[in-house]
Amino acid sequence: MEHYVYIKVNGETAARVWTNHSMTIEEALYCAGYDITDKEDCKAGYEKGVPGFYIDDNGEYQFDIENAEMTFEK
Repeated sequence: MEHYVYIKVNGETAARVWTNHSMTIEEALYCAGYDITDKEDCKAGYEKGVPGFYIDDNGEYQFDIENAEMTFEK
């Protein structure tokens, strides 16, 4: 069954992906164009104002995976 997967952080949508299978938050973000293990992708997400991307105390760009949640919609 095809459906949208939404990745939300603190109630704000960070990504929306159309899929026909289950996936993790990391996979959904990758499909949306953000590899959260890649510093440049995290920087791009932060600079675009995508919810969940931030600069940590060490000056590194990160994604707030701990507060991310996944929802589904047909």
